[in-house]
Amino acid sequence: MGDPHLTHQACLFGSDEEFLAMALPFVGHGVDSGDPVLAALTPATAALLRQALGARSRGVDYRDPAAFGHRPPDRLAAIDGYWREHAARGRAERVRILAEPVWAGRSAREVAAWTYLESALTPLFGATNLWLVCPYDTRRVPAHVAEAACLTHPELVQGGRTRASDAFVPPAAFAAGGAVAEPTSLPGDLMGGPFTPADLPRLRRDALAYAGRLGVPRPRALDLAFAVNEVASNVILHGGGTGSVWFWTEDDEVVCEVAQDTAYLAVPPFAGSPPALDELCGGLWIVRQLCDRVHLGSMGGRSVVRLHLLRGG
Repeated sequence: MGDPHLTHQACLFGSDEEFLAMALPFVGHGVDSGDPVLAALTPATAALLRQALGARSRGVDYRDPAAFGHRPPDRLAAIDGYWREHAARGRAERVRILAEPVWAGRSAREVAAWTYLESALTPLFGATNLWLVCPYDTRRVPAHVAEAACLTHPELVQGGRTRASDAFVPPAAFAAGGAVAEPTSLPGDLMGGPFTPADLPRLRRDALAYAGRLGVPRPRALDLAFAVNEVASNVILHGGGTGSVWFWTEDDEVVCEVAQDTAYLAVPPFAGSPPALDELCGGLWIVRQLCDRVHLGSMGGRSVVRLHLLRGG
């Protein structure tokens, strides 16, 4: 096996035949080659694939899409876990995953979180031997979601043919699309202020209190408190020791911004990537799993981390 590399593709299909024209070569060749293959598909699509594969279907790990990550950070952790489990054995040429994102019943904010995840997968897993194909059933997926797939995937696959996506936006540019821009006006429910190392316990309490007032379920409020604590601790340890934390809401999201006070310390937009080989960014990998979206950038000469948590959990 050569140097590991990621293949990240989207398949937009409008019929069962179009789906099988992509899935059968991808899954079948993987099974025949001894590659681990995971298929996280809706029950109807999974049944279609099982029937077409016949006996070879026994070589596929089937999962329900929601069980393979109902929330974007859960999906991120599930992909990382499956890759680690099989990459550790060192025998597979590729680790193949055919996984439908969970779009049904999603709000606009949730769709934005899933779309951001789709873009982020390319840099986050760039140095692995994963081969990810994300199917989009255009009979069921909203048109704007299908169109976004062309922005977030470097390659598009139809049947046995693969081509570069002409609309692909590099993930760093996609993530920078206003993620940490100055708000045009201050939110009416803004809460927060500066912090020092002695304030970490207060920041955790503030996060829990703010989320609690908004009716965020207790487990998700604890996720927010842990994430805020981790990012603020990084500011204290690596960013000069002082900063500010601000909480506000945007539609159905809780937003928390953590900024350092000192001159801008460049942080790559996808720091904390799995596998988290950089120990200094290991905490950010945990934060990515706790929040629905995490944006890193700069604003006003300061390094800023913006955390997004969906209020409904």
